[in-house]
Amino acid sequence: MNIVTCPHCEMLVEIEEINCGIFRHGVFKGTNQQLEPHLLKEQCDALINNNQIYGCGKPFSVIIKDGILYAQSCDYV
Repeated sequence: MNIVTCPHCEMLVEIEEINCGIFRHGVFKGTNQQLEPHLLKEQCDALINNNQIYGCGKPFSVIIKDGILYAQSCDYV
């Protein structure tokens, strides 16, 4: 498990597994399940507007530099 800082809202984000390296900052309230990494912007906005997630719902990617995991802002893909 790794922890990075969201580049949008600066909250801490727990990273359990890295597949493609793309994430949406958010977990569902009640289950703490992470958002799907490729959700559309409209879907993320709806989750935020309906108060269904913790986190900002915005996209970021992770990179490893000198053995340290960093989050960087990216577009919805």
